[in-house]
Amino acid sequence: MFTSLLTHKLYTSQNLSHRYASHFQRIRILDSTSFQLPDGFISTYQGTGGSGGKAGIKIQLEYDLLSGQFLHVQPGPGKQNDKPYGSICLQTVQKRDLCIRDLGYFKLNDLYNIHTKGAYYISRLKVNARIYQRNPDPSYFKDGRIKKNTEYVQLDMEEMMNRLQPGQTVEISEAYIGKKQTLPTRVIIHRLTEKQAQQRGTLQTEKEKKQGFVYRERSKKLSAINVYITNMPLEKVPTEHVYSLYSLRWQIELLFKTWKSFFGIHRCKSMKLERLECHLYGQLIGILLCSSTMFQMRQLLLKKKKQELSECKAIYMIKDYFPLLFQNIQKSTQELSKMLLRLFNLLQRNGRKSHRYEKQTVFDILGVVYQYTMCRQKLA
Repeated sequence: MFTSLLTHKLYTSQNLSHRYASHFQRIRILDSTSFQLPDGFISTYQGTGGSGGKAGIKIQLEYDLLSGQFLHVQPGPGKQNDKPYGSICLQTVQKRDLCIRDLGYFKLNDLYNIHTKGAYYISRLKVNARIYQRNPDPSYFKDGRIKKNTEYVQLDMEEMMNRLQPGQTVEISEAYIGKKQTLPTRVIIHRLTEKQAQQRGTLQTEKEKKQGFVYRERSKKLSAINVYITNMPLEKVPTEHVYSLYSLRWQIELLFKTWKSFFGIHRCKSMKLERLECHLYGQLIGILLCSSTMFQMRQLLLKKKKQELSECKAIYMIKDYFPLLFQNIQKSTQELSKMLLRLFNLLQRNGRKSHRYEKQTVFDILGVVYQYTMCRQKLA
């Protein structure tokens, strides 16, 4: 039933109009959420920690931020690695898609395949990855051939980090990643502020104590920088926009938060496996209906009122309307339309995005509703 609903494409037919519309048509965000299960499910849903670990489940999700379409959804054992699923999702990548992924899905071959499809990517890069540039002064054999070991020069990341001031960003526009220098890419290096670096150091110390391992000194030093790579042309997306676009990945974290806070998808008691899976897929059906309605309402509120809808507030209110939705579906199209109109008016009054914080919203980053954004800037 869930798969059937997913293939009906219950999402807005019109994407958000944004400043990058001529560059990419979809923003594909891929991530996963996981939670523990009662130990009785460990034979089917093994969590992390091997044979002595706990039962757990992981749900992979890739969705289009612009339309709200769920592109891929797959529950599985909590121990499964993220990387293979990233390769599976490549099957539906189309020209002018923008794929945003974190380090858990980092695979050079996947990024290369995205590039060859005419699509774009933004990804974090591990600080110990090798970054090369073409050597401006390589050595040659007598017959004129370049000596391979002199064709590229490896960059010293520590030296580059030391050149940057806290909060400063630099770009290496013509770089190559990997031992064989096979992936040409833009590399953006951002040095954290002193406060951010201190916070990350605290997290590393806590992780060392909790998981019982020690970071290398070089890794600790390089933790003061974030490294991003992208194949988007510089003339289309300037250096300062790359991090902002990558930060859109956090929208999927907010979505996962609603799964647990409002739907309680992670709350499972001891029961039969079949009942667990009915609970799981039943919740996913509710989530898909709720998300589809939310994205439709967001588009309508933008078109009619030039307002930005808060995803969390909207999903909370839409879920409360589920009993009414169920009742009116059984009555008539007219009754259903009346109920949806009441819901829209409720969202218009109480579901708008709060602008109390300095953080940029999705609409700010994408340049949606330009006049509205300019008004906010003037008020600030």
